[in-house]
Amino acid sequence: MPRIQVIEEENAEGKVKAVYDELRSVFGKVPGVMKALSPWPDMLELYAKRIGLIMLSETLLTRAVKEMIAALVSRINECDYCLTYHKSFMVDAGLSSPNAEAIVADYQTAAISDAEKKLLAYVEKVTRHAYKTTDTDVDGLKGSGWSEGQILEATLVVGLFSDINRWVDALGFRYEDD
Repeated sequence: MPRIQVIEEENAEGKVKAVYDELRSVFGKVPGVMKALSPWPDMLELYAKRIGLIMLSETLLTRAVKEMIAALVSRINECDYCLTYHKSFMVDAGLSSPNAEAIVADYQTAAISDAEKKLLAYVEKVTRHAYKTTDTDVDGLKGSGWSEGQILEATLVVGLFSDINRWVDALGFRYEDD
């Protein structure tokens, strides 16, 4: 049960209702993670746009790769709420359920490309110790075929989920409550 009062869908008005309607059209429901922001409508709107732009828009990274990153960051940060959703979203993006589980359990032995394994190793390093990231790390990704734009996107996905994981857990949101 969340530690803060949220605006439920039936009580939503104005900006909150508009964002909830948009979220429902995309996800079929309003995820609790977004309801968490409902007491601050401007922040709710900002995060809905941020998540939409980074995760749902067609960009240089595929949706599957972005979901791998989101799931890995969430596992490292021990955010079960986000991990549960993003394992499911990996499957929605075309990965098999066993492969999604394997990526989260140990991406180095999962049935993904070597380039994806290198990208996820970078993601793990940025999640755990961003300040230890070096030119060599980024050059290694470029040598594996990742463009600077893709590296930027991957880094922004890490930042997005490092952020979301913190407030989801701190505010007590659980997958079961959705």
